[in-house]
Amino acid sequence: MKKILLFSSLCKPKKVLEQSLPSMIELHHEGVELDVLFYDDNKTNVAQHFVQNIGAQYDHVTIEKDYLQSLSTYKKHNWTVSAVDRIIEIKNRAIQIALENDYDYLFLVDADLVLHPDTLLHLLRQEKDFIFELFWTVFTNDSIAKPNCWDIHSWSYTSAQTILQLKNPGTYKVGAGGACTLLSKKALKKGLDFKRISNLPYGGEDRHICTRAEVLDIDIYIDTHYPAYHIHNPDKNLEAQEWKQNGYKRSFFDSWLDANWEIAVKDSLIPKEAIVPKTKIHKVRLALYKAKRAYYNYMRFN
Repeated sequence: MKKILLFSSLCKPKKVLEQSLPSMIELHHEGVELDVLFYDDNKTNVAQHFVQNIGAQYDHVTIEKDYLQSLSTYKKHNWTVSAVDRIIEIKNRAIQIALENDYDYLFLVDADLVLHPDTLLHLLRQEKDFIFELFWTVFTNDSIAKPNCWDIHSWSYTSAQTILQLKNPGTYKVGAGGACTLLSKKALKKGLDFKRISNLPYGGEDRHICTRAEVLDIDIYIDTHYPAYHIHNPDKNLEAQEWKQNGYKRSFFDSWLDANWEIAVKDSLIPKEAIVPKTKIHKVRLALYKAKRAYYNYMRFN
């Protein structure tokens, strides 16, 4: 019987955890042994109390609080180097635990994801060393739903087809992604982990593990049969609850992926013509804009 360790680091409001944690704990796992390990990194007593209570209700759930002592800095995707390194340390500890206890797979799930009950068993049936389940997100500054995968770091695509094909149930080879990731013992024993690659200035720990997977000749796949619901905004928790109550239907997301969405995806990937300043004022403004962007990128990674 295969042994699976599901790990999630928790630093979310209680109303988000009320939707996400039961979906992880109650995943269908007939024929496999499932253990759940939560790292309680919450900073509110309400969230901490909820996590402790739900953990006490299940024999296969363990709550850990002593990995790290420093305060969390990644509540709002504030991807500074120190924040990313902190997440790397937490997730690499989960990898170490999985290897030390001879788990066949490690299932890493972000704390704001609500999973379809069949997600784990379906991913296992794909027999991949590195595979993750799809979810769609409409971020605050975006107008279209985007998937949790990409072709080229960071969040770049070689063609619109990479995104458009994900509307259809299937398993697709991609360049990178994560957040709902099943990793095999075989991959972990090769040295696959989240450790920062010092000459790659990417925010987000998933960039580093995916780059390392490529170097180790481990193919990366995304599955789209059972999309998760991403509660990227706590105000979306009621919509996530409704999705669960209506049977976790894949068709729920189809309303986001209509003809207008397809047009927007294609338009967003059309190469933009280089901006040529026509006046001295325009030239100065363009130079200031580039300097501003360079400063933001420097502060982000230094």
